[in-house]
Amino acid sequence: MRKLLSTLLLIVILAVSCNRSTVFPPAGSYSDVVLVTETGKAGGVNDLIIRELQHHVDYYTKMEIQFKLRMIRAFDVRQEPPTKNMVICGVVRRGETGRVIESFIGTNEVRNVLEGRTHIFKKLNYPYSGQLTVIVTASSKERLKNIIKNNGQTIRDIIEEANRERLRDYLLTKEKTEITTRLRSQYGFTLRIPFLYEVLQEREDVPAVEIIRREPHRGITISWQHWGKKGISLADSSKFYEIRSDLAWKMYDRDVMRRDIVFFSEDRLGPYEAIVMDGYWENSEDTFGGPFSSFFIYDRSRKRLWIVDCVVYGPGFNKHTLLRELKAVAETFKTS
Repeated sequence: MRKLLSTLLLIVILAVSCNRSTVFPPAGSYSDVVLVTETGKAGGVNDLIIRELQHHVDYYTKMEIQFKLRMIRAFDVRQEPPTKNMVICGVVRRGETGRVIESFIGTNEVRNVLEGRTHIFKKLNYPYSGQLTVIVTASSKERLKNIIKNNGQTIRDIIEEANRERLRDYLLTKEKTEITTRLRSQYGFTLRIPFLYEVLQEREDVPAVEIIRREPHRGITISWQHWGKKGISLADSSKFYEIRSDLAWKMYDRDVMRRDIVFFSEDRLGPYEAIVMDGYWENSEDTFGGPFSSFFIYDRSRKRLWIVDCVVYGPGFNKHTLLRELKAVAETFKTS
């Protein structure tokens, strides 16, 4: 009887250890991507997906690659340990990549690919807990080339959004709920504050609240003011530049911007439509600076303009990584 119980216990332990959902979250950086292709080498259609994933982001003083790649053969994918991000790129029902893709998305979805209905698949927490797997596929090499060329931004956005989601979950395993509650009652907005962040200053004259994480410095400032128009658009860019200039001068010890390296776009911040202002800040009295992203959100019920300003100062650190974290936190912003 004792021997039988020991055997059953061993079977249970082996079953649990083989269950992929119980594997600890993958280690490593959210900027790392394992790219799975037929050959695992550069050349041909692989060069297209490599170029799209290794998209360069211009931070004025430094060009950064959005994702760092490590490429492997489809034949080796089953031996690959858990990873933060995996992209599988290939033609369905062709070679080992085709077999891997079908095992990931299933036969019904393969039919949809063959009929040209869908080509990009997002699978979060698969095949391991904490792993994102993105499948980019088509029914032929020529069609796959077109899919990659036309959807590079979409593929990168899928990875970035999943990165922020998982990063936010980690940061908010502990959060300072008492600060969030106070901000709601005192200023009319909420922001979930991770345990690594703190309130640096609250200013009635601006008005604004600055929340930071130190070493390297990254911060989010929430500011607000009356907005007389019935909405916001890219046509308001000049006014937004003035607003952000005033905010930076008062809030950040006389920081300034250069208009020629400021860019505007339409985007979202959490549930809100936003106009985004990306640029590079410099201090007017010292030789330091860094990138920023400012989100302008219109609050129709209060006729109020909210500014969610994300600022990085991290000499020697990748700026994209720091801004990714700030946006993950900023996406918890809500008006109350």
